[in-house]
Amino acid sequence: MSNNSTFTVACALCVGADPEPYLPATLASIANAVDVLAVNDNSGLARSSNVAAIEASAFAERGALRLERHPFVDFADMRNRAFAALAAFPQPPDWVLFLDADEVHGEQLRYIAREVLPTLGPRYGNVDAYTYHFWGTFRWITDVARRFVFYRYDPRLRWTNAVHEKIDGLRGRALVVPYVYHHYGNVQSPAALTRKHLRYYDLGNAVPRPPAVEAADASLYLAKAAQVRPFAGRHPRVARALLAELEAGQAAEFAALDAGFTALRTPAVRLGGTLRALNESLRVQLRRLEHPGLQRAAGEAR
Repeated sequence: MSNNSTFTVACALCVGADPEPYLPATLASIANAVDVLAVNDNSGLARSSNVAAIEASAFAERGALRLERHPFVDFADMRNRAFAALAAFPQPPDWVLFLDADEVHGEQLRYIAREVLPTLGPRYGNVDAYTYHFWGTFRWITDVARRFVFYRYDPRLRWTNAVHEKIDGLRGRALVVPYVYHHYGNVQSPAALTRKHLRYYDLGNAVPRPPAVEAADASLYLAKAAQVRPFAGRHPRVARALLAELEAGQAAEFAALDAGFTALRTPAVRLGGTLRALNESLRVQLRRLEHPGLQRAAGEAR
């Protein structure tokens, strides 16, 4: 729990029928930063591996879990139902962690939740950080992107947009902190990634129609060879054993992607990747200069 028993951080999480291999690490990574967890299970299944992971989490163990089941309509409805469940806890939260089931946080998240959030006055309505977006394997990223992480709780908030949902009704400005966490959702089989893209397309995502699942292969990843670069950091401690297990099960596929990316990345492409990395690193470093008091929250997950 938080240092101040009257200050509460919640998380509203959504899961569906598709297996979420990173979910155990996701839940472990937020356990000491979040007080209560509300989950919207959209799977329509009596039992799923995702629900099993949630019920085995620290939140269930300490009685800080509320699990509800609702049919999937679209992504805004999914978020709104998870968010609405927060009102059922005995104490409304002060802040809410925005989280997907394929994101793993570092240990700095606890510092932000316990030491930074309680000090923020009403002029701040949300906290943003940065995310490593992995692509194909755990050794390649496409970018380090700014990401919405915490938002101040208000029961009137609503999510909009059937796909690429946005929160509506936030008040106050954003505090951008020098913290980077890990998104692994694009490290899965080409067929699984294609199913996800087709779901987005069917909900109105304005992109060319993805190929059929049966046609999905490694070319889906290799098509972005000019945009990827090697990951030089460290993975979160809570995820390392899981990532090693997943990589061992896909050793041949990962090796083929590694070889493909390496072959397709010409000297010009590598130079472009280096320049983008410097630009993204500079953005994070500037946040450290802007907020020197947040140094303990800065850097990579350990």
